[in-house]
Amino acid sequence: MEFLLPWIIFGIAAGVLAKGKNRNVVLWAFIGLLIGPFALLIVAMMKPAPGPDQGFH
Repeated sequence: MEFLLPWIIFGIAAGVLAKGKNRNVVLWAFIGLLIGPFALLIVAMMKPAPGPDQGFH
């Protein structure tokens, strides 16, 4: 169980970062579960996608 908990946390964190960058939350949460901290690095380095909060319609 102690090996599973960090991967779940990485999945949640990747999903939260993805939401802040207007990316697909479910996809990035799943990727975070699979590759852990590497998903966090990838999504953190991505540019935000166009969205309603950036004035693009």
